[in-house]
Amino acid sequence: MTMLLSPLLTAGLSDLEQIDLKTFEQMREIERYQLKIAEKHYIKGEFKLALTEYEKFITLYQKSPGAPYAQLMWSHCQLKLKKPVAAMREGYQSVIDYWPECREARIAGYCMGDAYRKMGEVKKATAAFRYVIKEHPDTHLALRATHDLLHYAKLHRDQAQTMELLRQLTFDWKRLDWSQKACAQASHELALIHFQAQQFTEGRKALASTYKDAELNRMVFDYTVKTVQHLLKQEGKRPEAIRLGDQLIDDLRRRAIDKHEMGRSVLLRACEIHAMLGRPAEVMKIYEEVAKHWGRDDDIRGRMAKWHLGREQTDKAIALYNEFENQVAGQEAIANIYVSQGKLEAAIAVYSKLLDLNGSQAESYKGSIARCYEGLKKWRKAIEMYRQMEGFPGTHFSMAHCHRQLKQYDEAIALYEQCKVVDNAAPMATLYIGYTYEEAKENEKAIRTFQMTCRRYPKSKSASSAHSHLQNKYNIHVTLGGAEDE
Repeated sequence: MTMLLSPLLTAGLSDLEQIDLKTFEQMREIERYQLKIAEKHYIKGEFKLALTEYEKFITLYQKSPGAPYAQLMWSHCQLKLKKPVAAMREGYQSVIDYWPECREARIAGYCMGDAYRKMGEVKKATAAFRYVIKEHPDTHLALRATHDLLHYAKLHRDQAQTMELLRQLTFDWKRLDWSQKACAQASHELALIHFQAQQFTEGRKALASTYKDAELNRMVFDYTVKTVQHLLKQEGKRPEAIRLGDQLIDDLRRRAIDKHEMGRSVLLRACEIHAMLGRPAEVMKIYEEVAKHWGRDDDIRGRMAKWHLGREQTDKAIALYNEFENQVAGQEAIANIYVSQGKLEAAIAVYSKLLDLNGSQAESYKGSIARCYEGLKKWRKAIEMYRQMEGFPGTHFSMAHCHRQLKQYDEAIALYEQCKVVDNAAPMATLYIGYTYEEAKENEKAIRTFQMTCRRYPKSKSASSAHSHLQNKYNIHVTLGGAEDE
């Protein structure tokens, strides 16, 4: 039978342990069989047995195309057995010496560095990784060795070496399918380092190696803003944040000139930086500049209005909202201002105006008017407004609440009773009937109603509330099924 390495077993090997398919195809069946035996032991973690089998292969089949691979795997076994010196001197070095042109020699060169790394021999590991990069550029192993060197540079806080390695990955490496992700990540790291040093132009160049046009501008903006925010959070770093922020603003202004049709949106992004740096006056200057060159539309009016609100200049904000071409949006904003300030009578007047301007949203405006009346404790007017609305049973709950404030308890109970026809509203309606009886000083009816809530709707939140209320106020203990505890 033909002996092929099992896909299941092969899946248990790393890329440094896999045999090349072409090499495997060139081998005789008996040679494949011997590797199969060794591989089974290796994957199971039986490294002594695997070592013996790989050694047997080397002895029996010295001229086999698989000999370099068997020697490489013998070296891996030695390393697994925590014998790095033997792995390097008698294993990896032998692969390099006897088969210098083969794929396994390249892997052995990298593994020498990895073995030194595991032994804590940093200088020797670094030298080995540099050898791999020099002798085998633009390969997976060279990329792997570069990342190992980068790890060391970061670990020892060698900023110059870190920058150089990131620069190489960003600008010198070929962007192939398998290297693109690593190179892009390096460009991100390099850009952030430049931005943190307020070297905006260099940071932009790093990102430009990976991104183009609109995407590049977006990434530059996002990374710069992220860095400015980080600097502002650090004590004593505000001057650095300002320097970097100003460079971004200058870049935005240049782009606003170069792409006149996009100038408006670009300049408005500069406002975000000025606001972040605590320069409100500069924000308004840009708003005025945009209004002058592109016209004062509702968007810029709204931005200006919010700016004034942030300075408690309510009258100026309202004046701008009154200028809106979209009257509905402008008046809704004004109504919201009045509500937030507690000027409910003024808000009611605006909502009443909106009823004529935008009849399609009449229900919403009526609800807002009713809530304003409630806020003013004008319960009868609130009830009158709720009566004009749809939205049963919600409006009935609201009217019942108003009747309770007026001490019109029978009217409130009648409304709650109507709400009970809706299944998901019935538990709350029953609970509120109990509260209403309580407010009317009819405690016996209140207790019976709370108990009814527990009995009829034991799994509802209303039943839980009724249960707690009975315990806390009346010292009555019932189960949520309604029966008294023994």
